[in-house]
Amino acid sequence: MKALGIVAIVVASISVVIPVLGATWLPVIAGVMAVIAVREEHVLAFVALGINVVNVAFLSASIRLADGICDVASTADDALGALAALSGESYNSANIDCGNGVFWTWMGINLALAAVGVGLHLMNKKA
Repeated sequence: MKALGIVAIVVASISVVIPVLGATWLPVIAGVMAVIAVREEHVLAFVALGINVVNVAFLSASIRLADGICDVASTADDALGALAALSGESYNSANIDCGNGVFWTWMGINLALAAVGVGLHLMNKKA
């Protein structure tokens, strides 16, 4: 399990420098590996989970960019709707609705993995 904890830290560290996959799937993979390793090597597992949370929260420009694209698309859609109401003509737009939750989806996944890791660690403690 020590090797799995080390691999989780390596994957979490690599995910910091990879643009798109580094903000989405690589932290999830590293988080799952860390949760598996938390019973034997809790320090390595929590380091990997911490790197994942910091990566998604502060270092992931691609997630912020996806949220910004959703904001711009919804604003453009509202502007075209207002223009159509004023002019009486019909304007079609790409109706993009991503719910502005891209950041919180990935952050929630990583926080849930961290909570599972803490729960497994607390259940593994000797009384």
